Amino acid sequence: MKIKFGSFTFRLMPGLTIITLICVAILLTLGTWQYKRLYWKADLLAQIEQAASAAPLTDLAQANDILRAGEPLDFRRIELDGTFMAPTENGGQPFHLMRSDGKRFYWRLYQPYKVGEASVYVATHEFSDVRKASPPPTNIGRVPVIGYVRMVQAANKFTPKSVPETNRWFAFNATPELLNWADVVDGEDIQTNYFIDQVTGVTSAGVLPVRIPDIPNNHLDYMLTWYSFVIILLVIYFLLHKRTGRISRERK
Repeated sequence: MKIKFGSFTFRLMPGLTIITLICVAILLTLGTWQYKRLYWKADLLAQIEQAASAAPLTDLAQANDILRAGEPLDFRRIELDGTFMAPTENGGQPFHLMRSDGKRFYWRLYQPYKVGEASVYVATHEFSDVRKASPPPTNIGRVPVIGYVRMVQAANKFTPKSVPETNRWFAFNATPELLNWADVVDGEDIQTNYFIDQVTGVTSAGVLPVRIPDIPNNHLDYMLTWYSFVIILLVIYFLLHKRTGRISRERK
């Protein structure tokens, strides 16, 4: 097959051309995906910074209004005055959810908490796996809660399977078809789109530091890498054709 570009004639190598086109398509797809991820990550980081830097909330109704409006809520500081409730279908105990701080794994108590007409889960005490059989006592009754609003992250295929029977959870409300955390207290519809990450030892949400996670955004480097591979591949493709005499120039 011959292709003419002005005064140049290009005799294609069929097999190499097909392989090159497939590789170019794959590399362009990967580069474009990283381009989209770049702007998605930048938008996510901007939303987190907006929520984290905003004035602290003082009521769950405010948080629910923000959630319904689709505005940033993750890492928003919050100060509540409510009451801890005991679930009725979980043996009177809070849920035990395994967490990680990047250095270790530990268990955390997640207790239902009511403020006015709204309810939410509060992540309270943490403890090691050694203490799983005898965890810290639950918070009971009217207790002020200060901390951060955290959006719930859905489990993925790498998340271990939770075991409701032994109160071993590896994702928030991981098996609602078996035991829905929203319905464990009779007459209450508990919020499960977010929870409150409690911070102890502080007197008000105003003294909490603005908490912005260190989320890397390397997608620009990845995008440029994939696109540079396209250029390198095309250069090699043309050099191979030139070396084999398949690129020629018409003489006048």
